[in-house]
Amino acid sequence: MSRAWIPPALSALTYLAFTAFLGREVLLNLGTTIATDAGDPLFAAAILKWNATHVPLTDAWWQFPIFHPTRDTLTFSEHFLGVSVLASPIYWLTHNTLLTYNLVLLITFPLCAFAMYALVYRLSGSAAGAFVAGFAFAFAPYRMGQLSHVQMLSAFSEPLALLGLHAYLTTEKRRWLVLYGVAWATQSTTSAYSLVFFSVLVGLWVLWFVVARRRWHALATIAAATLLAALPLVPIVYKYVTVHAYHGFERGAFETQAFSADVLSVLCAPGNLSFWSWLRVGCYPRSGPYEVELYPGVAVLALCGLHVYRALRGTSATRVWPRWLTFARRVLIVVALLAAVSVAIDLVSGPWRIDWGFIRASSSSIRKPLLIGLVAAACALLLSPRVMGLPRWSSTTGFYLLAAVAMWLLALGPTVKFMGVPTGVEGPFSLLRELPGATGVRVPARFWSLTCLSLAIAAGMSFARVAGGRSRLFVAGAVVIAGLVVTADGFIDGIVAAPAPPGVPDPAQLAGRRVVELPVDAYWRDIIATYRAVEGNWIAINGYSGYSPSYYYAIRDANRAEDEDFLSPLLRDGDLQVLVPVDAPGLLAAVQRQPDAILIARNASLVQFQLPRRPRGNPMPQADGLRFPVTRLTSMCAPEDLPHAIDGDNTSIWACNPGESATLTIDLGEPRDVGRVVHGLGRQSNLVPRMLQIETSEDEVAWRDVWSGRPLEEAIAAGLTTPGDLRIVTGFERRRARFVRLSAVPADRDLPWLIAELEVWSGRDASR
Repeated sequence: MSRAWIPPALSALTYLAFTAFLGREVLLNLGTTIATDAGDPLFAAAILKWNATHVPLTDAWWQFPIFHPTRDTLTFSEHFLGVSVLASPIYWLTHNTLLTYNLVLLITFPLCAFAMYALVYRLSGSAAGAFVAGFAFAFAPYRMGQLSHVQMLSAFSEPLALLGLHAYLTTEKRRWLVLYGVAWATQSTTSAYSLVFFSVLVGLWVLWFVVARRRWHALATIAAATLLAALPLVPIVYKYVTVHAYHGFERGAFETQAFSADVLSVLCAPGNLSFWSWLRVGCYPRSGPYEVELYPGVAVLALCGLHVYRALRGTSATRVWPRWLTFARRVLIVVALLAAVSVAIDLVSGPWRIDWGFIRASSSSIRKPLLIGLVAAACALLLSPRVMGLPRWSSTTGFYLLAAVAMWLLALGPTVKFMGVPTGVEGPFSLLRELPGATGVRVPARFWSLTCLSLAIAAGMSFARVAGGRSRLFVAGAVVIAGLVVTADGFIDGIVAAPAPPGVPDPAQLAGRRVVELPVDAYWRDIIATYRAVEGNWIAINGYSGYSPSYYYAIRDANRAEDEDFLSPLLRDGDLQVLVPVDAPGLLAAVQRQPDAILIARNASLVQFQLPRRPRGNPMPQADGLRFPVTRLTSMCAPEDLPHAIDGDNTSIWACNPGESATLTIDLGEPRDVGRVVHGLGRQSNLVPRMLQIETSEDEVAWRDVWSGRPLEEAIAAGLTTPGDLRIVTGFERRRARFVRLSAVPADRDLPWLIAELEVWSGRDASR
């Protein structure tokens, strides 16, 4: 009787047992706690329930109940449909959102492990190598630093897609292309990062295994399978692209650079590791390095290094190489040695300087000599005869080793950083940003997840070679040792079970209604508000997502000031239910002072109110009537940049820095009948002024105040009508004026007052 089933069965049981050990606290409280913390996991749990209770791609599905009255808010973040392949059936059976999320998060570990097992077993035929690869992938140190991101943990379709590709090349049976297509589509709908990043790896795979070998028929069939798999994604991608374009959503170069890895990030281990949490020397930035905790683990590096060593030993170094190559290698070795000496002197005695006639050298830190030394040493190694003489190592293992390096280079972002300082050297990610849609990618460092994938495959293949032809006793002992070292690399004490948010006082009164939870903070409290809205089936003014409506910062800032008038704009569309923490006396007082406020209920954590609709007396002002040309702008603040405020380009700005005189005067050249001023912010929606004052004058001597206050309602109206170009329209009774003076208090004392475009209109007779 065949016992071929025993190794995979034992491997699967081991993966499950280790997962249960790590998640023991969560398993004991499946339906009442949330794994890791009540931040991103709670938000993901809300989306997974939304997917389970709404038909994907319908209009109702796109209307995630946040940021009311903004539409299509599901596109503001990930949709997690690929994760819902697991989550929806669990929710349909249990109707428990927390239990669903917790089980999905835990299931991703054995699924990733066994998917990797299947891939490496197919490639190597070694159950031992497959077992080690599965452990190295599923329980990698990097994944332990990503426990709050279930979409990053749900990578089990990646090995399956590669399995389909490899099996198709060896058998040419199209059923393997079906596996590839389904796995690729599932992974691509798990996360936008998977759609872009994993597709890059697949592209490199095709170049290496198909194009380089001129297998044109295979290229055509793989391309056709990919296109067919991509068809269901077309309406999703189209919706995201159109909504993001309408709102002006994109990731700026600064934001992308901030979430890029550092060259030394491989020496930054996640802080929750039991044995390696002390390794933080490569953690840049120091303030928030969780996305750049790229420590790979000594086990996979040792196994990959063993493969390279064996390949080098089997490579002949007797070939005669050009003299210039030998000379270049020796020069690089000398440079590396000099850099090492400089680093040593810096570490021992601090900064140094040499000035011997025409010989001058200095060093103020180890950063530059260390970078130069590493680059020189790497180049010298690449130019060594044995490395250059490598035939291709093992084609499969060699590819995944090179792919690991390529994914690491892409993780470095648009500009390579070393010890937290940009080097000025552009990374390969800068080329990726030129592709359509790539500007929405914020975290290049997540390319490292594919480095982990590639290293796990290479490590498994290397271990398979070690175990090949050995006795069962030797293989069993080697598996135990390798398994323990791999486990130690990514070992954590356990996955934390965080308490679920407390319930609201009277949820029945909130169902189907508009609700705002105070304070609005654009983070933790808004995540809880989002979760409660989905759980309780109501519509939230609050929201948390990858993007926010352009007016949302203004609501947040007004709420922080505990300004009781900030609720007025939210009451224009109907009655409003308000939830206030019992430990926020200032906000409680502000709500209680609202006209006709009704106390509905309270519990130990929240007080629930109802506020009646408060219609606006006059319609919101529009930029209508005649637009007057601006002859001249004057200000004591940044006068050289004033032309940017009237150049018709909302990407060029005039900015008055904190502490400077925040006053600007518009000269229309001659008296005009003025009734509207448009204060354009372009896409700088986080800089809506806290207070704005507008005065007019005919002679620049006698001034009359025509508008003053917090432009909150105007910002909300602008965000709903022109979200991609925030144009705050202030209206007042039309009056004769040649000069219009604006004074502002910025949103925060550390932020500038900014104007992208400034316009003056006649408007129709109106008042605020």
